[in-house]
Amino acid sequence: MSLPVARRTVDLSALRAGIPAVMAHERLLPLHPVLAPLFGVSPGDPGLVRGHTVVCSGSAAMSCALALMAAPTQAGSWAGVVGLPAVGVSAAAELGVVLSRTIFVANASAESTDPAAVLSALVDGVEVLLLSRRVATGVSAGVMRKLHSRLQNRGGVLVLVGDPGSVDVDLRLEATTRAWHGVGAGNGHLQRRHVAIELDARRRGRPAHADVWLPDQRGELSAYDGAPDQHDDASLDNVRPLRRTG
Repeated sequence: MSLPVARRTVDLSALRAGIPAVMAHERLLPLHPVLAPLFGVSPGDPGLVRGHTVVCSGSAAMSCALALMAAPTQAGSWAGVVGLPAVGVSAAAELGVVLSRTIFVANASAESTDPAAVLSALVDGVEVLLLSRRVATGVSAGVMRKLHSRLQNRGGVLVLVGDPGSVDVDLRLEATTRAWHGVGAGNGHLQRRHVAIELDARRRGRPAHADVWLPDQRGELSAYDGAPDQHDDASLDNVRPLRRTG
């Protein structure tokens, strides 16, 4: 489900007035408690460095990117999601993203829209900017570098879903689906997903790893407990395509 842009109209000039320029390393943005150990901090401590660029890839990349937005929006930051019309707004809310502080721009590449102008306005008004690969590569490298630099100077965080193109990346999060739980042999329904996340930072010696439920039974992000589900046969290796028989 995508949220029509008209229903999320926001006066970005008002946002710009309320967000002071912040040096990139002056302070940190908060993280979801489940993701905190992956970043090397304690649950409840901030750990997402302002000015950094994060790329999320893998089969659970979109959910991982939304999880990064949850704690900042809960703490009062504004966020923007651009070029991802299929993003699940209800799923984002279940993960903890505050929708009243999130601006959704489904299609920044429409004929009547100037993508550079849209991104320019958002860069000055949000602290977490989530972009699709199509949007990041749809503007010239020069324009993207200028926008990226402005976001860094204001202490924002850029999150890219998919190939980052020419953008320099500080953190890479590979989110891989291990198994969907809840479906048995012809019965049950999908309840939760086991996801393995690997964090690779260019200033770290080795990647960090974490297993999570994304989502869990409540649609939230939670720590993976390793407990088998009542119907635990929905691993990727066991999925079989349907075939027409008549």
